[in-house]
Amino acid sequence: MGFDESAGWGLIRDLLDERQIVEILFGCDELLQLPEADRMARDRPHNGTRHLVDLHLRLDGVADAVQQPELLEALETMFGGPPQLSQCDFRSPQPGFGDQKLHMDALPRLDPTGGHQVATMILALCDFTGDNGSTRLVPGSHLRPDLQQLGGNVDRLDGEQTVVCSAGDGILFSGHLLHSGTHNSTTAERPALQIVWHPPQT
Repeated sequence: MGFDESAGWGLIRDLLDERQIVEILFGCDELLQLPEADRMARDRPHNGTRHLVDLHLRLDGVADAVQQPELLEALETMFGGPPQLSQCDFRSPQPGFGDQKLHMDALPRLDPTGGHQVATMILALCDFTGDNGSTRLVPGSHLRPDLQQLGGNVDRLDGEQTVVCSAGDGILFSGHLLHSGTHNSTTAERPALQIVWHPPQT
């Protein structure tokens, strides 16, 4: 399932294989253990959701994931040109954490016919199940300015969908789509990469 414009999201399978996932997780674990003086300013190794920033600049294996032809084709379709990578972070909700309000990664899209200003991908580094903090989405909300203006202030909406997928799969969605992480009710953390692109510069 590639990107679906009407739904505002799509699932791109097998962007990473098992070896690549193990290497990225190992690299992230090493970065999480760095002493405070060697961390980047926005790294958060001890939060309920552990966080590392700018992994495309810090881990060699991450670059492979963002160069897959199927992904680049989907992004070019969304933006009408080559995407500009702007963010690649590690996020890992610990057991008991991960709840977020539904929100967007861009300003409201007041003109539903206008282009996407942001594209986000959550790249699973473990299987996403219904109870370990998987991403939820509200399909079609990127075309609904009335719903978008609720972003950050609403816990539930009719039609929301929790995505279940395998490690190595990428959940690609418009930055105008309402989405959030969910509660991790398991005994294991739920690691993923959060990757953000913007339209080509003009």
